[in-house]
Amino acid sequence: MGKCMKKVLSVALAIGLIAGMATGCSSSKKESSKNNDAAAKEEGSGSATLDAILEKGKIVVGCSLNGAPIGFTDDSGKEMGYDVDWANRLGEVLGVDVEIVNVDAETRLPALTSGRVDVLFANVTGNLERAQSVDFSIPYLRAGIKMLTAAGSELHTLEDLNNPDVTVSVNRGSTGEALVTEYAPDANILYVDNFTDSVLQVEQGKADAAFEDNTVVEYAASQNDKLEAQEKMYTSDPICAACRKGDMEFTRYLDMFVSWQISSGWQSDTYEKWWGTKPAELNYLW
Repeated sequence: MGKCMKKVLSVALAIGLIAGMATGCSSSKKESSKNNDAAAKEEGSGSATLDAILEKGKIVVGCSLNGAPIGFTDDSGKEMGYDVDWANRLGEVLGVDVEIVNVDAETRLPALTSGRVDVLFANVTGNLERAQSVDFSIPYLRAGIKMLTAAGSELHTLEDLNNPDVTVSVNRGSTGEALVTEYAPDANILYVDNFTDSVLQVEQGKADAAFEDNTVVEYAASQNDKLEAQEKMYTSDPICAACRKGDMEFTRYLDMFVSWQISSGWQSDTYEKWWGTKPAELNYLW
């Protein structure tokens, strides 16, 4: 079979999988997984990742569970949050079980490239540097980096932090770390594993500021009157699903999956469930 025909059949498979979800297929997850697997083998999907997922009947998704409402665990240990909802939605569409693996800013890309997870819904900003090692879907959220401080702080901008008496809490390998390193090189950096630790350090006065996406900064400040989200937004970033480099058929499938969740209204409803407001408008121009 020629390469062009394989690509046509691969796209047809992706459309068929999503259309099956849209028409409300009533079969069980097990039956759906078997049917999808058979279809993939018959049509020759060309996606090693997708074929493997359908074959084993399970998708392993890396999610960052370090801060509500993007990702966290409840008192019983159950994974919750916006990204977790996306992971479960993908499993529902594919008709397979979902295993969530907790990752952070430092471990998420290695977890993907090593094969520990099949895909990331882990608050990953799609950029050219990261695109050298992984592939990205179209954005499923747009966010920007904001600064969190104690309420009433005199520190309002990134430039205010450029002082050796100032301590900033960030995740290693994050966009926040890059901003502080470039624009406030004199500040002391306190590295943490997750944003929840940064929130605690700012609240306790161990750090003067922390940086994360506006989605989690604003949520943290709304839940704690000791904290304040500063007004300035430093980036406007596409938040994308990530998959292993080179499997373009799976990347195309993720594109179609994300596009369907946006056009159907599911994305907007899910965002409103967690933040109480409608999300910023999404388009495919980064």
